[in-house]
Amino acid sequence: MNEELLRQELRGLDGDLYLCHLFAPADKRAALLTLYHLYADIARIPATVSDPMVGAIRLQWWRDLLDAVANGDARGTPIGEALLAHPIAKDRILPLIDGREAALPEATRGGDELEAEAGQVGPALMRLAAEICGASCGDAVLETAGTGFELMRLVPQNGEAVAARAANLLAEACAAFNKLPRRERKRLLPVFLPIGLARRQAQNFPSQGSLLIYQLILLKMAFTGRL
Repeated sequence: MNEELLRQELRGLDGDLYLCHLFAPADKRAALLTLYHLYADIARIPATVSDPMVGAIRLQWWRDLLDAVANGDARGTPIGEALLAHPIAKDRILPLIDGREAALPEATRGGDELEAEAGQVGPALMRLAAEICGASCGDAVLETAGTGFELMRLVPQNGEAVAARAANLLAEACAAFNKLPRRERKRLLPVFLPIGLARRQAQNFPSQGSLLIYQLILLKMAFTGRL
């Protein structure tokens, strides 16, 4: 597994997840990197294709890769090698792929459809990240956190109403996290750092804010253990 290559690719794909994974314990970091990399690579597909058929083909490539990995074949890809080193069951990853179908070009989505998409992808990501970190906080909290996180990722194309809904969900998830016992917060912190960042971004929307400010916020959350 070429961990450094994946790390640099994640840095380009999703700067927030790149920074957050660095706070994971050393023995969990590579597995979390693998999860975040595949999430970010899949997530960018709808935004980088102009033809829904091309997008569907690229999503199918991921399904085929998962089948190959299940048979011990990484297909010569760094992410395939990472999945061999840090296995994730195919049925657990499929929601991250299937949920992107609705976001392909020419798809028309209202608020309910957006939240349904977010509710398929985001909670699946959160559950997997929590399992990697060996922590749990109840499925309802992961559901709320994941849906809010994913909605915030959909905001640039969908405006203030989606940002407001995301902000409410993220605030609820952060409040639930902060009420957890200290030991459980410590285990879950790498999983919830992206949630804390997304909450600040939702609060500041439509302003993008300073990258330095968000980095300082991330450091504060990491060292205080609170969002």
